Amino acid sequence: MNFANITLKQLRAFAAVAREGSFTRASEKLHVTQSTLTTSVKILEDEIGMRLFDRSTRAVTLTLQGERFLPAAERMLRDLSESLDELRLAATRQRGSAVVAAAASFINYVMSPAVIHLAERYPGITVRMREETTEGVCRQVLSGEADFGVTTLFQPVPSLDTALILRDAYGAVFREGHDLMATAEPIPWSRLSAHTMVALHPSNGIRALVDLHPKIPARHKHPDYEVGSMSSLFPLLARGLGFAALPALAAQPLVAGGLRFKPLAKPVLRRSLYVVKKRGRGLSPSATALLEAMTEAVQRIERHPQMEVVFNEEKMRAFCG
Repeated sequence: MNFANITLKQLRAFAAVAREGSFTRASEKLHVTQSTLTTSVKILEDEIGMRLFDRSTRAVTLTLQGERFLPAAERMLRDLSESLDELRLAATRQRGSAVVAAAASFINYVMSPAVIHLAERYPGITVRMREETTEGVCRQVLSGEADFGVTTLFQPVPSLDTALILRDAYGAVFREGHDLMATAEPIPWSRLSAHTMVALHPSNGIRALVDLHPKIPARHKHPDYEVGSMSSLFPLLARGLGFAALPALAAQPLVAGGLRFKPLAKPVLRRSLYVVKKRGRGLSPSATALLEAMTEAVQRIERHPQMEVVFNEEKMRAFCG
């Protein structure tokens, strides 16, 4: 018995005849000729090696083996139909899911507005946003846990497809009334030595860029206070504990909350943010829809002198391949 030779056409013919109890009615139901239907059932019986129907001039009834096989055949046809329906819904973005991994600051400032617009346009698509460090973003994308990610890359990763989203320069972030308010712009890093520094954990890409830069004074690579997230950073700065060195985009939610941002110099430190996916892997329709919404959200970012946005629809299409 060669199951590879059994076709959907034969299974549909068998199930239709079994339901209708007649080759004539089954052929009308399937919109095929009776001879075509009879041939399909005969080939199926030959492949299986036994009769599935008892035929007489008055009726067509299932054999014992046919009765046992019918539920399985109907289940296979039903499962296939449901799977094809799911594929159609996914292809037309009526249903699906997408997962993105990124830093919390990018999720809050860019991805959250993007998801709101996506929900209005494609309410059947569900989204998972995962806050991750640079290492975590790459790991989730490479493992397939995330469809795509947004992160800083310290060096090329051959197993990732990448596209630059933006570059933003670092600045000092502090509350209104801080002594740094009186300092002319831009502020040299050396001027910060007398002030209390609050920084993110070294696993965060924002902190790592500071730690890796050879011309930034060692004093700023050993902060007075260290926190695990941007949400923990804000209340400390808002209460006047000190300053933080952050790229312009990451600083925007804090500035919106009332803090101040002044660019840093000597050296000027810039971060490059990339969108990444596993090399050679295409995005699902749902993930593509999310990426499109992210691209639109990036274009809506309020322009800032310390920020250069380069990602657009053309670059998104090239990234998707």
